[in-house]
Amino acid sequence: MIHNRLISDDTVQFIDNELGGRASYVGFNYSDIVLSRVYTAFCGGNATEDVNYIRENTLGHLKRISIPSADTILRGDVELSTKCQFIETDNGNKNKINVNSKLNKFLIRSGIRFKQIDPNDKGLVYDFDHQFIPAEKFDATYSYKKKKGYFPGVATISNIPVYIEGRNGNCNVKTAQLSTHKRALSALEGEGIKPKYARMDSGSYLKEVTDYFHGKGIKFFIRANNSETLLTQAVDAGNWQACTINFQDMEVASFKYRFGKHEHRIIAYRFPNKTGQMSAITNDAKNYLFIITNDDETTEEKAIRFYNKRGDSERVFDIQNNDFNWNSMPHSFLEENTVYLIIMAFAHIIYKYLLGIFSTAVDGLAKTSRLKKFIFRVINIVAKFTKSGRRDIIHFATDNTALIELADSS
Repeated sequence: MIHNRLISDDTVQFIDNELGGRASYVGFNYSDIVLSRVYTAFCGGNATEDVNYIRENTLGHLKRISIPSADTILRGDVELSTKCQFIETDNGNKNKINVNSKLNKFLIRSGIRFKQIDPNDKGLVYDFDHQFIPAEKFDATYSYKKKKGYFPGVATISNIPVYIEGRNGNCNVKTAQLSTHKRALSALEGEGIKPKYARMDSGSYLKEVTDYFHGKGIKFFIRANNSETLLTQAVDAGNWQACTINFQDMEVASFKYRFGKHEHRIIAYRFPNKTGQMSAITNDAKNYLFIITNDDETTEEKAIRFYNKRGDSERVFDIQNNDFNWNSMPHSFLEENTVYLIIMAFAHIIYKYLLGIFSTAVDGLAKTSRLKKFIFRVINIVAKFTKSGRRDIIHFATDNTALIELADSS
């Protein structure tokens, strides 16, 4: 049913057109490899070897694709990988970064094709963050979290990943941050996607980053690092007003602040700290938080609420880690694991697309449902295959006529 829906949408052809052909003697296309990973996740698998469940149970009923072995899938990741770059920081540390432009273009085009991103939307929000993924891999490095792993940079729009760069675990989030943003925005603009807003954490609190986003006319909202200068100016601000945001009573204010080549706006908010300890700089017992923005019109309260919606984009990491197996990377090296991260982000896009269709026919399934609920309510439906002439007829063990009609229309 799911496969027939994707076949009717020419998904196989789309994947092979985007990723290109493999050598004729290998016997499997990239569509076979990618969809096998997607379907393994849809069946609850979290390891490449779990594809054997698909191989053993489809019995030839998946038309226009062949399910490869786990070894073939892993070789496909290697073929799609690109060499890493090495960037040396001022203190002499070498950071490993993996940029896979081809697969990121595929990811963006998938978001558009499966109607998860609308290039005509004039209010798109670009969210960016780094996600530390613990991994005991050969080239994984220790991070400040005192674990080995990777630290990929991920851009999301409309709560789906649209751009992913692999990074080693000890790579400082500020390292080459501007270069990553430039590549991400260039890839998006190449597909006609022009965000109006950008939200980022303090890893992007860099003068060259704010200069760049301001120059592109994007309204940015970036967490600003606490500093004596900001705290002093905040205390001197005379426009503090009381408000409540997410059940937290606080005071908000804003003031002008030159950062880089331009004068921007600092939105400050404060609330009592839990210890009651007085600060020598502010002479009060309050926590101060700051957001830097080039938006002079939005009120302080609305700006803070808008920035706090970064939490929605951060939930994407939870979904990718636990539903689409980012926490189970299969390879020993960053190059191939970056391919895996992008393919599983593609699985997320396909899932959101299918969820929009099946949620109209399955009770208890919403457009925001997690994969486990989808598995329980759709994947686990018992079906019997029979033949009538040259056609496969599927009989579902359900009295949900809407779902049966949806399957028959695929």
